[in-house]
Amino acid sequence: MSTLETPWGRLFFEQMGDGPEVFLVFHGFGQTHLDMMPFASLIQPGQRFLFFDMFLHGKSSWHDSSVLLTKVIWSKIVHEILSQEGFTDFHIVGYSMGGKFSLLTYELFPEKVKSLILLAPDGIKTGIFYNLNSYPSYFHPFFKRVVFKPQRFFGIMEGLHSVGILETSLIKFVKTQMQTRSKRAQVYLTWKVFGDIQLSLGSIIQLARKVKTPITLFTGKFDKMVTAENLKPFSTKIPHLKSVSLPVGHGKLIEAAVEYLNQGLGKRV
Repeated sequence: MSTLETPWGRLFFEQMGDGPEVFLVFHGFGQTHLDMMPFASLIQPGQRFLFFDMFLHGKSSWHDSSVLLTKVIWSKIVHEILSQEGFTDFHIVGYSMGGKFSLLTYELFPEKVKSLILLAPDGIKTGIFYNLNSYPSYFHPFFKRVVFKPQRFFGIMEGLHSVGILETSLIKFVKTQMQTRSKRAQVYLTWKVFGDIQLSLGSIIQLARKVKTPITLFTGKFDKMVTAENLKPFSTKIPHLKSVSLPVGHGKLIEAAVEYLNQGLGKRV
């Protein structure tokens, strides 16, 4: 177990494997590094995987919620990881919110990223609730009321669900992430601290086409929040990108992707 102490917060991560080929692994919203541990089964000799607890998740902390995470700050944090752990280039694996941080890291360090594995990445185009952390900061007072007094919000969602406007899977996702006060506080703080990060998708696409960085994009056929259709403005503009659709929903995509990779279709990540 390792930590990176930064001026902005403490970043916890667990290392597995030992070698010069390094993989950074980022989990989704409401998860911890343990949720990405199925990827440990892919570790080959000479590889080292760093499984992170993202800020405001697991054992990682953010010192001051009034200080927002920016691209400049994230760039400095990645530099500190490289310096502390002694490597210069790396692969990235990211699921959901972690997929957004994977793309952000690629945007900032394209020359250092050797490959990308993206599982239903956030930050491109997702469902309306799921992408609330991309809304402008002046929406935050409204979100705060929703988080700390959620009954009316849940009632509205149930009403929309009853007339067929909202999918059952989305209702389940929202309730799972907001079922306790501590979880609702995590939702609000994540919206607030991460909310101003916007990916430069045009730049990312241009970089990927120019450098031809290997990219594998996993989506779930039954995922209602991050769909293959919504990701087409990104995926179809990178000719060498490998797109894989698996017969699962959003919550089962990690295990399904690892099973796919372990079948010999991509044993060497």
